[in-house]
Amino acid sequence: MKTILSRTLFAAALLAPAAAFAHPGDHTAMTVGQVARHIITSPDHLAELVMAGLMVLGLGIRARRRARR
Repeated sequence: MKTILSRTLFAAALLAPAAAFAHPGDHTAMTVGQVARHIITSPDHLAELVMAGLMVLGLGIRARRRARR
């Protein structure tokens, strides 16, 4: 049951409309430094980085538990 719920929530997050999370501005002409500064100073980008880090951490913990079995 827990797996089904987590997979459903994950799928719902993936299917959420991207326009709801978008912010205005053209980012195609930015330099690497400007992109780094933009990511660090934008709350939406920081939230994405935190979520990605938590997912990687969770996958690492899961892999370790499976390796111990």
